[in-house]
Order: sequence, then C-alpha cells, then structure tokens
Amino acid sequence: MRRLLAAVLTLSTVPGAWAASADFDFSCQNAPLDCQQQFRGVVEDTRAALNYKALGPAEATGLLGFGIGAFATYTETENPGAWRSLTGSDVDQVGMVGVVAHKGLPFGIDLGAFYTTVPGADVDVFGAEVRYAILEGGVASPALAVRGSYTATSGIDDLKYRSYGLDVSLSKGLTFVTPYVGAGYVWATATPEGTLATQLDKEDVSSERFFVGARFSLLLLEITPEYERIGDNNTYNLRVGFSF
Repeated sequence: MRRLLAAVLTLSTVPGAWAASADFDFSCQNAPLDCQQQFRGVVEDTRAALNYKALGPAEATGLLGFGIGAFATYTETENPGAWRSLTGSDVDQVGMVGVVAHKGLPFGIDLGAFYTTVPGADVDVFGAEVRYAILEGGVASPALAVRGSYTATSGIDDLKYRSYGLDVSLSKGLTFVTPYVGAGYVWATATPEGTLATQLDKEDVSSERFFVGARFSLLLLEITPEYERIGDNNTYNLRVGFSF
C-alpha cells in the first residue's frame, strides 16, 4: 500500500506525467481490418482508464452523509502500437484529474457522481453511481455493497463512448483506516461517427474488474489510494477529500 500511495502521489504532482496523456483524434491509414483490430485495442485501454472508479469503502454514509474530493488516476496502456497507428502519438499511459462527490440516502443507498478531464486531449468524462449497502457496517461488522455505474465522454470528435459497470465490494473500518476490496464487470461501447464511421465499426468490449484500496481518515480529511485491474490494464487512483 505504501508503494501504491507513493506512485500515485508522484503522478498527481508531476505535470510531465500527464503531458503524455492520450490523444483521441483518430485516423485510419491502414487496411480496414488492421484499423478495426487496432481500434479495439484502443477501446480496451480506454475502458480501463475511463470507467467509474470506486474511490471509497463499501459502508453506507447515511441520510446526512456527504462527501466531496479531488482525484487523479493513471492507467498503463496495453496497446501502445494501436494508439500510435490511429492517433500518430506515443501513448503509454492515460492520466485524468477531476472531482467526485457522493450523497447518502435512506435504506443504505448512496448516490455518487464525478467529472474529470484528460489533460492535453480536450476530453471530458462524467459518470454516476448508485450503491446499495447490503450490510451497512459497524464497529464489529464489515460492510458489503453492490454498485451500478455509468460513464460517458464529450469532446472526442467522431466518436461516442459509453461504459457501464456492476461490482460488489467489502470493507471494514479499523480506527483511522478502512481497507476495502471489490470485484465486478465493465461493459464499454465505442461508436464511430461522422467520417470515422465510414472506416470503422462499433466496438463492444467487456472484462472483469478487481480493485483494492484503503481510506485514511483524519477528522474530516480523507486520503484514499486505490489499485484497479481491468482486463490486462493496471490503474492507480488517488482521492483526497472531505466527508461530513
């Protein structure tokens, strides 16, 4: 966990780490079949980078609960050759920075939303979640929750991207730290539009998802490092915020 926190803190404070973010300006210059295969590889990396992030434990926050924070994510691409072919750029990682908020409701339900941007790429990503705590958790018992999530993008020319997620997570508070772990599935769809639609077909990709993290709390301040694995991609997330 110490290594994970150090890695994400480094990425979130060094501008150069984000300067190499993804360029989503696509162009097909190869044979149609080659382009389609490369496009699928890019969509697989995009799914890992842009899906809804957990960024917190499973416990319900309650009717009066409210939280807000800033977060940063870093995803290692598994198909850099496909990015180079379709965008003309060397993309070894995709980084994002944004804001996230959640609000507790009765009956163990929490709603959440986020907005983020990919620096240097003029791409905005927004999403929402509904989480239900099957077990709300307490001093002596763990929390167990199921979550449904949705993300979408704007600012990508000639491309419509959407993803959906479903996961279950488990957490247990231990004084000032609450570790959590979860697993689920992510479905993503990338639909070419405009000129790109004459060169490429829609791609639907899906894969399992695993994540583990811990929330460190000091009065109202919270720091949450998280590791996420989607398909073959590794993603490192960090949230810094407050809860009331």
